[in-house]
Amino acid sequence: MSTKSIIFVTLLIALGLAACSDKAKVENPQSSFMDKLGITINDELLLKDSLNLPDIYCGDPKQQDADLTGKRLDHDQYMALVAPAGDNFKDEMGNWMLLGVRDVGNGVTLAAYYDCNGMGYCVELITYDKNGHLLDAINARELHLIWRCDMSNPNDTQSFTLDSFFTFEGSDSVTLHRVMGQCLMDYENDLKGAPQWQQQWRQSYVINDKGHFVLLQQQVVNEQGNIDEYAALDFKAWDMLVCSLHDESIMDTWNAYAGLISSSYDPEYAFNPFPWDVTLFYKMNPQRFLRWMAAHRGPDNRLMAYFKLLPEERPALLKEIARMDDASAQQWLTAIVKAWDDKPLSKHL
Repeated sequence: MSTKSIIFVTLLIALGLAACSDKAKVENPQSSFMDKLGITINDELLLKDSLNLPDIYCGDPKQQDADLTGKRLDHDQYMALVAPAGDNFKDEMGNWMLLGVRDVGNGVTLAAYYDCNGMGYCVELITYDKNGHLLDAINARELHLIWRCDMSNPNDTQSFTLDSFFTFEGSDSVTLHRVMGQCLMDYENDLKGAPQWQQQWRQSYVINDKGHFVLLQQQVVNEQGNIDEYAALDFKAWDMLVCSLHDESIMDTWNAYAGLISSSYDPEYAFNPFPWDVTLFYKMNPQRFLRWMAAHRGPDNRLMAYFKLLPEERPALLKEIARMDDASAQQWLTAIVKAWDDKPLSKHL
């Protein structure tokens, strides 16, 4: 082979290697910030189109990690990647695992984590910019769970069931799938009977160019049996908390959902869980909540009834209101809160 031929073949090989390298970069997310934390993104850590987790509550708890593939985080990795999401995402260290990452475009990386908290799988989806700065997070707790309908009766075999999984459609779409129902349960032998009723719904999101999870819709897709509408509403409200830490449009979704809740429950009904759900939602981002309240002062504000039930001390709430930029909003909300006494707002039932 001539010298020119050798040079030509060498160039072809080099170009081929470069193409393969470029292809790898396209197929893998922008994960250099994870490399710096000692996490190497290989094929096993690329999120597939469906994230299904084994049912650990009905089986042997000792096997809860057996079918999971991922990278268990050490303390420094946890502090860099998960802790910045805030209090809603904190739990005992040692249980956190990176399940996978995915490139969602616009320089944004999506990562999925799980924390087995002893009740059922808890999955966090977190987005980062190319430098590893956290952009947004959603937290789906208890993806697989079974418990007695009457918690006070240890002999009760009437049980609620909850099963869930995520799918990823395209580069920027995420769907949470839920199946909720009721069955007879043999707890001693971990045997679950056929469902007496069952409802399936899905909650769809798009990840926008800011890396925020924007909730598009929650839609029932299948039902069987005589649905317990109260129980189903409770869990749909629970799923409403699987939402962006920042996106403003979620407030309109919550307000519309409050209308559905109010048609089934009186806001002051002792067993209505929605005030507690609204409290958790407020704590996700108090300023977002207060801005929306101040901008919706008419009868269409269905969240106002629940705002009055927030179990926050008045001084703490007034301090949060004082942080608002809009003086008019501050004045209006301050007047509302000062109309209540100094007791926790939960006393205003």
